[in-house]
Amino acid sequence: MVPVLFHLPGGIPIYSYGVALGLSCVLGAHLAVYLATRSGIEEKRAWWFAITVIVVGIVGGRVHDVAVNATSLSEFLAKLTEVQHAGRTAYGAFLSASIAGVLAARVYRIPFWRIADAVAPTMALGLGLTRVGCFLWGCDYGVHTEAWGMRFPAGSPAWQDQIDAGLLTTAASTSLPVFPIQLVESAAGFAIGVGLLWLWFRRPRREGTVLLGFFASYGLVRALLEVWRADEGRGELAGMSTSMAIGLFTAGPALLLIFAPPLARLRGDAGEVLPAPRPDDDADDAKKPKKKRA
Repeated sequence: MVPVLFHLPGGIPIYSYGVALGLSCVLGAHLAVYLATRSGIEEKRAWWFAITVIVVGIVGGRVHDVAVNATSLSEFLAKLTEVQHAGRTAYGAFLSASIAGVLAARVYRIPFWRIADAVAPTMALGLGLTRVGCFLWGCDYGVHTEAWGMRFPAGSPAWQDQIDAGLLTTAASTSLPVFPIQLVESAAGFAIGVGLLWLWFRRPRREGTVLLGFFASYGLVRALLEVWRADEGRGELAGMSTSMAIGLFTAGPALLLIFAPPLARLRGDAGEVLPAPRPDDDADDAKKPKKKRA
């Protein structure tokens, strides 16, 4: 567990989770814009869309995490306005980003299903990278197990939760061994991301299939992996953890939209994959004389 990678001058800590989240946003945005331009979407519009979705997703993930764990409105507002904080949920980020994507597509005049397909692989790959940050931070740990467990040091979420549950005393230097489910979720995110990239390049297919494939595959995998999660503060919905319930509730409609012929026909053909843009193209466009307006 390496919660803090290093300190800036003045003692400002740089957290491993924040670095992982930042890298996933930056790399994901570049990949999404690249795929969008190969779908025929203007690069400038794609960048505005990506930035909008990322910002709303980060905020939405934080709001969902606070809403699940807060016990009162005053606590919710107090935690929401904390400058330095830890905690945001993947599903809060994905769902808020999806809603923002629908609205942003209308504002920037971009075909929603087409741009959403470009973003979907980056969400899965970003999840894989961010879960590494979760492991380094020590949050989102798995169930207690002696055979496959890892011990997290004093001060980690696993250590603190086990003390609160009466399983340890404050004299313990490490937690009881817990399953490193963060690494399994990271591997699942990378695997889903690679599969969605393959699906994006596959033609012919209908628009929206990649995004729906993300919600279907991640929803089912997340619901399964929730069985091995043991961290506190995940919330409860319909007798399940919040993430398990959301995973199942989103996977069902996604599968229906993919495989039900009447619903699938509502989404148009994705078209051909355009040649990759070359850096020289932008330079050539900049050199061309601009036409004077009458």
